[in-house]
Amino acid sequence: YQCDVLVPAALECQITKHNAKDIKAKLIVEGANGPVTPFAEDILEKQGSVVLPDMLMNAGGVTVSYFEWLKNLQHVRFGRMTKKWEERSKRLIMDELNRMAPE
Repeated sequence: YQCDVLVPAALECQITKHNAKDIKAKLIVEGANGPVTPFAEDILEKQGSVVLPDMLMNAGGVTVSYFEWLKNLQHVRFGRMTKKWEERSKRLIMDELNRMAPE
């Protein structure tokens, strides 16, 4: 193998039936949306490569984009959600410490 892991993460349809035979990677992790065509995936699997699909590998980015979209719809400025979470966490810690403290 030329490399252990190949991560096509920029553009779709970059690995095709025309260039798949030249790919020498044990593991191909699809970071972009659809960087490996179905024909290329068949060729890669016959060569012994494992292709991890974009639906799984890119799910974190899609999830974060969704939450950013929701935040923008509600006109929540940057850092406000984090501030609320931090305040709540500190309050819970203080409440627990107060509960445990001897009277």
